Amino acid sequence: MVATLACAGNRRAELLKVRPIPGKDPWEHGAISTAEWTGARLADVLEGAGVHHDENLHVAFAAPDVAPEARPVQSYGSSISLRKALSAEVLLAWEMNGQPLPRVHGGPVRVVVPGYIGARSVKWVTSMTVQAFPSQNYFQALDYRILPPEADVDTVAPGEGIPLSSLPLNCDILTPTDGDRAAAGPLTIRGWALAGDGHDVARVDVSVDQGRTWRQATLEQPPSRWAWRMWSLTVDVDTGPLTVMARAWDDTGAVQPEFTASLWNPRGYGNNAYARIELTVM
Repeated sequence: MVATLACAGNRRAELLKVRPIPGKDPWEHGAISTAEWTGARLADVLEGAGVHHDENLHVAFAAPDVAPEARPVQSYGSSISLRKALSAEVLLAWEMNGQPLPRVHGGPVRVVVPGYIGARSVKWVTSMTVQAFPSQNYFQALDYRILPPEADVDTVAPGEGIPLSSLPLNCDILTPTDGDRAAAGPLTIRGWALAGDGHDVARVDVSVDQGRTWRQATLEQPPSRWAWRMWSLTVDVDTGPLTVMARAWDDTGAVQPEFTASLWNPRGYGNNAYARIELTVM
């Protein structure tokens, strides 16, 4: 299965331009990737263990890597609902792109949860527990949550804020890149788009005049419904400074929010504002 995994902090650097976010890495555009995963369906493993569908249950994963930033210091853990765990797309993966899963990517076995933030795709998984409540691990109960703008991350209580699970509708511009110099005339703009859990990218629009007008990009067929969808558009550009903007729509008619400032939160998660780059046309 081909699936895209994305960090919840992807494009955090843009949020840092709005207000500081102490203690968080300034992720740019690269905290996302697509690979072909091979393994066992988690649903088959759970059903083989006698687990049956129950809307109130959760599957918690444990990993051995210890996180010194956790309060208190603890190994990593996370969970997903049993409903998601029994979906056909969730894997216990041991191969990546046709090769044994590298240690750096979670080998020998990791969880792959398409459509969810990468934090749910636990690496180096050592055990699974079916339980009546979500994981109480620091990262799920305290860290990977959208907090109110005024929240104090040092005093926030476990469970406060909106838990991160499904990926937000998002897109980005791959070429050209921010700060590039381009020649006047035809300019080809390329990027990716990704919809949240269970949805598809329906359209990508591109603007080269600060959002006054938009043109529809050409969408490529994705390798699977769980992978990003590549897009491209060629426009004619004149000399001078140029702002390129892109936005994605999903199959429900939802569109990305326009402004990064409206999404600022104290941990810098979930930035899915319009993609923007600035370049100079020579």
